[in-house]
Amino acid sequence: MKINNKRLEKTAEKFTNLMIGRITEVGKDWTKPWLAVKRKDYLPSNITGRFYSGGNTLMLLIYSMYFDFRTPVFLTFLQANNLGIHIVKGAQSFPVYHIAWMYYNPKLQERISIEKYEELPETEKGNYYLIMTPKCYDVFNLDQTDYNEKYPEEWASLLLKHQVSVQSEDHDNFNNSLLDKVITDQSWVCPIQERLSNRAYYSPSEDKIVLPYKTQFPDKRAFYGTALHEMTHSTGHEDRLKRIKKGATKGTDDYAKEELVAELSAALMGFYLGIETTIREDHASYLKSWLEALHKDNSFLMDVLTDVIQAVKYMCIQMEFNPFGEFAKPDAVPVKKQKEGVLSDELVIVD
Repeated sequence: MKINNKRLEKTAEKFTNLMIGRITEVGKDWTKPWLAVKRKDYLPSNITGRFYSGGNTLMLLIYSMYFDFRTPVFLTFLQANNLGIHIVKGAQSFPVYHIAWMYYNPKLQERISIEKYEELPETEKGNYYLIMTPKCYDVFNLDQTDYNEKYPEEWASLLLKHQVSVQSEDHDNFNNSLLDKVITDQSWVCPIQERLSNRAYYSPSEDKIVLPYKTQFPDKRAFYGTALHEMTHSTGHEDRLKRIKKGATKGTDDYAKEELVAELSAALMGFYLGIETTIREDHASYLKSWLEALHKDNSFLMDVLTDVIQAVKYMCIQMEFNPFGEFAKPDAVPVKKQKEGVLSDELVIVD
């Protein structure tokens, strides 16, 4: 993603610095999950109740982990002002973004939606080209305000809703019925084979996933995290999201990027499913290349986030799973239209 917007560039810089910090932490302690499943119903949302989506979800979750915010509720300065809420002195905001894609006619200086563009006669389509229209906002968590003083009843209700969950340490008895069903029924987009093996992998040429038996893993969460990682790779097949590039062999930048996409996709999908995923030891060699790429170019992470959201959206659709609480209807988690390699950053919009 080429960033020509100064506001989006600043957002990408903050996202990148946050991700560098997270990868550095994970690299020091492989037992740390990418995203801790600590509080109930901890899905980032706006004060209006609208869930954040796309790359915002992942970045707000990581951001919230650093400060251990008691609720995942955020608001803009204007929203705080309208509610009579004061931002705590010295509190730092964090950016969120939304990227819309539109077609632009320079002669008419007209912008139209992709849907409108598709309705145009073929003779007129050549006069338009696709442009990115990003919008960025700074938000604060409710912990950074005096919301608890101004609205004590509402605050108490939020604390109850998002109270700390007691996580079971009995990893051996942990199960995820949805993933178990997908694997047992062979209902995934490609075969998932369990067999006695010392490694897990996805083969693009054979379009299949191979997993060691669940009993071979140190705990069942590790099995599910690995399954989600390999399932992410399979979404990049040429018949699906067309993400995996030919020639992207181990040791190349494209290969390392795909591994980061799979790690973060598994982390976010795992979070939605209540599974904490950790970095695989065999992927430790990628940490250095990930950090180098992040330090080199802020747009790298934005590209990765776009791929992550596409992959997670694809998995949600295929498993008929809506992370926001109900099974997805056909139009609840829409399949993204691909146009000239451009895909939306949105996963689900809930008003």
